[in-house]
This record gives sequence, structure tokens and C-alpha cells, in this order.
Amino acid sequence: MLQRLQLIQPTTIAEASAALADLGEGAKIYAGGAELLLLLRNGLLETETLVDVKKIDRLHRITMDTNAIRVGACVSHQELASHPLIRQHAPALAYAESHLANVRVRNQGTLGGNLAFNDPHSDPGTVLLVHDAAVVLGSSQGERKLPLADFFVDMYATALQPSELLVEVEVPFLPSGMKSGYQRLHRYQRPTLGVAAAVRMNSGAVEEARLAVGCVGPKSLRLTDLEAKIKGATIDGAKSIISEEKSKLRELIRPVDDLLGSADYKLYMTTVMLGDVLGEAVEKALS
Repeated sequence: MLQRLQLIQPTTIAEASAALADLGEGAKIYAGGAELLLLLRNGLLETETLVDVKKIDRLHRITMDTNAIRVGACVSHQELASHPLIRQHAPALAYAESHLANVRVRNQGTLGGNLAFNDPHSDPGTVLLVHDAAVVLGSSQGERKLPLADFFVDMYATALQPSELLVEVEVPFLPSGMKSGYQRLHRYQRPTLGVAAAVRMNSGAVEEARLAVGCVGPKSLRLTDLEAKIKGATIDGAKSIISEEKSKLRELIRPVDDLLGSADYKLYMTTVMLGDVLGEAVEKALS
């Protein structure tokens, strides 16, 4: 049963930050509430005050400049899945968002909430990593930008400071000629594995590649060492290299045993699906 809570509705980032600073652990940011309300109802989290940030206009915007799309933290998953800018410039993200959880969560949940909660079994972060995405964090002291790879610290842990809130996500355009893909393995609505790839080909060989994996370990990760190893390889050669790197991948992604699968199964499927999603991206790049 949900306890009685105080509700604060700031209209600026500075006001929201000040409320968080004043109330400390007694306050939580509330936007969509897809994860937060579930935890509160089941007694897994306690708080006295919700800082409702939905009245902060900037958090609802999707804008584009010369280098990137900027997505406000309160933009819902469904908005992202259907927005023309996302579908045109980040189609793998639109695909991931359209398959996230279920219709209720896609309409209720927000991108900012998803990233800030950092549930290891989630889709958006993995796709965003191959875009070299960054997050803008705001407080009453100003704003700072952090690469998404550095924002993810560990399972359910991020680099957010106590009085900060996630303001927007910066999604840079992929380099010219580079195409991306995202694939997920799921049981019911929670993904067991999510893999993303972006690739540019030159004369039948990988000229540049970006690879990311999520849902198998504590957090989503870019696989930069593996990206370097497949550079210059054909697609078949790249798949062979990925398969041969299984032991190193285990150390890096730290797969865990849980109800969605064993660590060994997740590791095996990671190598298989990385090859598959790379092949998908290559087909798009060559079409």
C-alpha cells in the first residue's frame, strides 16, 4: 500500500535542486514513476516527499542542433519511439523504445527516470552508448555534462550527486556512412540480453565499429577493446573474433545468474547476438 506523501512541484531546475538539498534522503524525484511507485507500493523504498519535476518545461523537449538530438529527461519512452527526429537520426533507439517493457510502462516511464534508476535489465542505455551519448546534470549550482558511460556506475547506481537531477540526454548523430542496430533477447517483458552495434564499412571491411551490451551484468557497457580488434576485418572475420573473445568478455561484462538465465548462457548468447547485430548494421550500411 502506498503511504501518504508530500508533493512538491518546482517549475525550475534550481527549485528542484534546492528541494533535494533541503530534504536529503527524505525526498525523491518523481516524473513518470514507473519504477519509483512500484518500489514504494511494495515497501522496498521509503521517502517522505516526492519532488514532481513534470512542471519544468525544459525536461519535456526534444530538440536538434547541428551535432545532436537533445532529449529532455521527462520525455516518455512512447514519445521517443514515435518521434520523427529519433526515427530518422537514431532508428535503433526508436526500435528499442518501441519494444521496452509494455504499453503502460512506455507511456508512463521517462528516459531520464530509466537512466537514473539504472536497472541492469533495461534497453535504452545500451543503444545510447553506441551514439556516444552524454547526460546533462543540473543543480542550483549550475550544470555539468557527463558521458553516459561514466554516468553508469554500477547496478542501480549512477554518478548523480544528492542535489542533482538529470536534465537532458544528448544523442550525437552517428558519423557519416555509419548505421546501427539493436537486438534483444527477452523472457516475458524484461530483457535477458540487449546488444547494439554501429558500423561503417569500406571495401568490404569494418572501417569503424561501435559495440555495446547490456542486461547481462551490473550495467550497460561499450566494448571498445573489441571494437578495435574487429577493425579491418570482414563481417565473417569480425564474428569469428567476437566468438574468440568469450573469456575476456566474461571479465568485462560480469554476467550474473538470475531468473532470466545463467551467466554462462548469457555470455554465450552475447557472442552470438553481437555477431548478429553487427551483421544487421552492416546490411544497413551497405544498402
